[in-house]
Amino acid sequence: MVERQEKREPSSRSPRRIAVILGPGSSSSKLLEQLLPLLSHDREVEMQGVFLEEANVRYAAELPFVQELCRVTFSVREFTTDEFDRTLALRMRSARRALQVLADRMGVRHSFRNIRGEAAGLLLETATAADITCFEPVSLFGAGVRQAPSRQHIVAVVSEAHNAADVLRAAAHLAGEKRASVSVLIARPAGGDYSSLRQLALESLRGNSVQLRSVGGDSIEVLAATATQMGATMLVLSASQVMAEPDALRSIRGSLRCPICLVRSWALRKQEDS
Repeated sequence: MVERQEKREPSSRSPRRIAVILGPGSSSSKLLEQLLPLLSHDREVEMQGVFLEEANVRYAAELPFVQELCRVTFSVREFTTDEFDRTLALRMRSARRALQVLADRMGVRHSFRNIRGEAAGLLLETATAADITCFEPVSLFGAGVRQAPSRQHIVAVVSEAHNAADVLRAAAHLAGEKRASVSVLIARPAGGDYSSLRQLALESLRGNSVQLRSVGGDSIEVLAATATQMGATMLVLSASQVMAEPDALRSIRGSLRCPICLVRSWALRKQEDS
């Protein structure tokens, strides 16, 4: 089943494509709010809301019944497939509405669809077709409404010069104007060039409060643990660092506690030269 709702405005150039993975939890609006600075910077954007129905969750719901623990009374009740479907449909409508409200508010194009399958494969498919893909880790994906942090802290991961500029530019836009602090995590193998990446980070994030940190290698587990230690409220990294291996996507989705943005391409446009 595919549900789509679009708003089109004339444009002389192709819009950037931002895919936002929304799930059955109730935190979709909070994830979308974190994209406000990015949308404020560039209105030539098409937001693609993707509601993800994970195959393993669907399998559980198709069992004769699933027991649900009520968090208020600590009682246990049966959660049937029909109830699951009704709840899922309600969450999907809420996610679509949250996307529409934000897109209308910012005046950007938008679309919405729902897909069902294994999460890592669907993330990989979506990230391959978008300029930037935003999603939440497992710890937040199925959670209820989460409270937005009082101050955003964007952590950008760079490891190679050929894609670092796109990652840093997207991180700067997500931070907005003095609304969030930015840290750059330089992941480099032993003997790698740190100085050129450091200089690129300082130049790309000029005007932001920037902290630099270096780790050896680009292990997903090490990056996730370091970003958590740094207090990241959003992790921004190149899609090429994780797209090659679905296991890496599963790992980063299971290891982090903050939303993730995968940047495939965020090329500089003429009006951004300033």
